[in-house]
Amino acid sequence: MNWPGDPGTSFKTPTRIAYKKENPDNKDMEGDCWGFEVFPKLTSCSWTKLLLDKKAAVEVYDDPTLFSEVTTQGMMRLPAFRDASGVCEDFLRKLFEHLLTELHKEMTESILANTPMECWITLPAIWSDEAKDATLQAAKKAGFGARPGDEVFTIAEPEAAAIAALKKYAAADSLNPVKPKENILILDCGGGTVDITTYKITQVEPRLDFEELCVGIGGKCGSTYIDRRLHVFLSEKLGAAFKHASWALKGPGSNFMNTFESVKRNFGIKKKARVQGLPIKLGILESEYYDDDDRCVKLSYDDVERLFAPVIKEIINLVENQVQDVKKNSGGRIDRIILVGGFGSSPYLFNALEEWCTENGNITLIKPEHPQSAIVRGAAIRGLEGIAPRMKRARRHYGFAISMEFRDGTDPESTAYIDDFDGEKIFSDTFRTQDVEMSYTPGEPVYLTMRLYSCGLNTPPEYVTNPRVDEVGSIVASFDRNYDFGPNIRSTYSFKLGKIVYKFPHQLQVRFGNKGENLQFKILVEGRVVSEAVIEFGQH
Repeated sequence: MNWPGDPGTSFKTPTRIAYKKENPDNKDMEGDCWGFEVFPKLTSCSWTKLLLDKKAAVEVYDDPTLFSEVTTQGMMRLPAFRDASGVCEDFLRKLFEHLLTELHKEMTESILANTPMECWITLPAIWSDEAKDATLQAAKKAGFGARPGDEVFTIAEPEAAAIAALKKYAAADSLNPVKPKENILILDCGGGTVDITTYKITQVEPRLDFEELCVGIGGKCGSTYIDRRLHVFLSEKLGAAFKHASWALKGPGSNFMNTFESVKRNFGIKKKARVQGLPIKLGILESEYYDDDDRCVKLSYDDVERLFAPVIKEIINLVENQVQDVKKNSGGRIDRIILVGGFGSSPYLFNALEEWCTENGNITLIKPEHPQSAIVRGAAIRGLEGIAPRMKRARRHYGFAISMEFRDGTDPESTAYIDDFDGEKIFSDTFRTQDVEMSYTPGEPVYLTMRLYSCGLNTPPEYVTNPRVDEVGSIVASFDRNYDFGPNIRSTYSFKLGKIVYKFPHQLQVRFGNKGENLQFKILVEGRVVSEAVIEFGQH
């Protein structure tokens, strides 16, 4: 792929954007710059995607420094005039415009205008529903799916990686062909996140079929965790000289960080190999970690190994957890691990995983060609060929807060109230999923608002007040004032309100993974879809 500002031909472009508004004195900028166009001295935004899920609690396997002081120095910074969703939208708009420019080179303008396009947006599986929705909305606002006939869908990154890898190894002439009944763990190690999903191969011929074997797992412990550790480490060793050095000298896209990217990429090829110096002018005296003559930071092999150590540890912990889940839930074992993602190309990571696999039942470890592009290739195959897991497993329980008949001695009085329709004592905010009813006044518009909750516990609690229950958002729908609810409508006189109260039954349908990774909502009355519903996320 040809990218603006790229001196070569790269699979991916850096997810960076620099606004002209933040760089008014730079005469080389005609407008906003993105990707390879962003050079070190520009005030820019990078790693912004991780901020879309910032409200999510830090999980067991997450990088503990993710939202620490390092981020306030420039990593994951935001301009005063845009939030995280807005920055992502602006970057994606640049990407979409470039896509159309490249496609226009291959076909006439009229053919391009009349060719419908499916756009697939890949999402970390560990993300919250709010972060997934924010990404989809940013893509739509950027232009994806906006042309007549165009559509936009989402897909979980490990699922996309699985499609690309399993299609390759399902071919009869593959060097390592998959077989029916094989259990295959897809380990997607990216820059920000690590996602693991395990699949059972159910059929190879005449068509590849596979299903999710157990609930996947993941964490925010990708390769950028190593970058953040580098900054913390050098701030400790070199003090204020490094800590307060300008972002142009040490931030993403700088010679310093570009060189460290090369160090990370090659680390582990040769044991105890000399580590390349990281160029940066700090104006301090020669020391164990700084060469004043060459103006570079000096790191030993052991130093870099210590930077990698906690990241490798968390990834292996995730793999161990998934292997145990497979054994516990199905009594099976993992036959092979397929390593993909940008960080999946790391020799050091591969060596550490290979050693672990040897010590844990001789599990086969495979790294396919071009692991960094497996996700986008898999997403394209999903759209073109329709290959998808036959069965997927939800990572969380979902349910609504509804009112149930009060149980004396069991339910808390603080949640009790008297129902307007039948005068029964009711308690609210229990955690169930079922058909529901709602009161309304004829001749007036009907607005439905239902809170959607989720929980990661194996057995969901009964009350939404449980600290392990998270509010996902509010599902909102409406009916026209003249809508006919049919013969099932009921009415009664409320002495408390002094008027007739009407009630109608309806269903709220939540669709999981319907040709996409995002939740979809529909309102049904008597089995008919009468309204599309949307989810509104709270402000955080």
